[in-house]
Parts: sequence; C-alpha cells; structure tokens
Amino acid sequence: MLNTRKNTITKHNSLKPGRYYQFRYPLLDWILLIIAVIGVVWIFYCIKTWIYNSCRYPVSYIIVTGNRRYTTNTNINQIIIKLGALGTFITQDINIIQKEIEYLPWIQQVSIRKQWPDTLKLHIVEYVPLAYWNNSQTISVTGTIFSIPKEYQNQDNDTKIPYLYGPKGSEKAVLTNYHIFNAILKSNKFQIKSIQMDIRYSWELILQNNIHLKLGRNNIIERLYYFIKIYPVLLQEINNNNKYIDYIDLRYQSGFAIRWISNSITPVLYNK
Repeated sequence: MLNTRKNTITKHNSLKPGRYYQFRYPLLDWILLIIAVIGVVWIFYCIKTWIYNSCRYPVSYIIVTGNRRYTTNTNINQIIIKLGALGTFITQDINIIQKEIEYLPWIQQVSIRKQWPDTLKLHIVEYVPLAYWNNSQTISVTGTIFSIPKEYQNQDNDTKIPYLYGPKGSEKAVLTNYHIFNAILKSNKFQIKSIQMDIRYSWELILQNNIHLKLGRNNIIERLYYFIKIYPVLLQEINNNNKYIDYIDLRYQSGFAIRWISNSITPVLYNK
C-alpha cells in the first residue's frame, strides 16, 4: 500500500524587510532641515560676536553698594587709577581689585561681580565702630581693632561713641568689662563716656555727665552698684547746693570720697 505524503509548504514570516524613513512631505522636510542648519550657524555666529565684543570693550562702569561710613568714591577711584587701565568683561581679574580695596583698614569684606557688558558691581561691608581705642584707633562690635581716616575721627560725637583705654593687648578685657559696665549703668539711665584700665588693672570710668568713678582693681562690679545706690543722695546735694562732682573715689572699704569742682575733697562714711 502506497503511503501518500502531502507536501506542505510552510511560510516563514520571521524575516521582515528593513523599514526606511519615507518623506511624506519632501518639500516641508527640506525646509525644516534648512531652518535648523541656519539656526545652528546663527547661534555660533552670536557666540563668536559676544566673545569678540567682550574682548574688545573695557570695563567702563563701577557700581558701589553697601552701608558706607568711611569709604568714599574717591577711595575707590584712587585704587582703580593705581591699578591702571581696566580689562574687558572677560579679561579683568576682579580678585586684584578686591584685594586692593580690602587693604583699607576699615573694610571688613568686599564682594565683586561682573555685569554684562562693561560693569563691575562692588558690595562693601565696613567694620561697625563701637568705641575709640586709645585715641588712635577704633574697636568694632566684634572686638576688631582698626583705623579710620583722621577726618572722621571726631565725626561720631553726636552718636556718643565712648573712648576705651588700656595697655597694648588688653582690648578684649576692656571690651568685655565695657559691656558689663554699660549693661549695669544703662539700666539705671547712665551712659559711659570713657573707660580706662591702667597697667595695674585699675579701672576708672567717666560718665556722660562728666562724673569720674574710680573703681580700683577689686570688687569693681560691687562698687559700681554701690555708686548707683548712693547717687540719689548725691544728686540731692547737687541740686540743693548747686555743686558739681569732679570724681567719686569708691576704693574705700567703708565709704567713698567725693571731689567737688571747688577742689575740696569730702570723705564720706557710708555702710555698704
């Protein structure tokens, strides 16, 4: 018996021809391609022009900001002139200008940034003066000793900046006690005009009403409170007899001594 086998033909569809992009709108596609190329060329042209102009025109303007108490436009101009011709927006080294301005002794910090196309912006932070130090320098609120121009040394009289005196290297100790003294006296409506500490660590204060307080070396806080306690009695004496106090010596253990403007010294016994 003959077995008949039907020849079957199997179609294999696993291999598919590659797909290629076909231009549905050839003209529009070519136009978009040309626009893209022109855009890229234009961007490169603008960058090249920007670099060229940046290297061509020098910095011409300087804007100064910050709360300036001592720094004048003349100071800034003199520094710029000293450095010579300024560079361009790209070539100018702002660190050089920053360092030169920071050489001014009253400058705490300087920040500089560039502003397109030909401007520098300077922001200046000066030390805030708290008191004069030994008549020749100024001490800041942070305890930094710095110098100010001579023409400004007497400019702050209206703000009643006190004078602090002490041996070299004693500014921190004097400043610390100033804050303590000021807190005690201010709460009792007194203001400090000057504080002095000598080489023996003896303290003397002058108030805004020109009364001198001699506190000595020991128990200075206790003696200051003692002055506040006795002052109403002294004030009554001043008003009744039209007297003025030169100084009050509080270094006594059992009292104090007063020197009146008439040059007479009156010792007073008073129980502390």
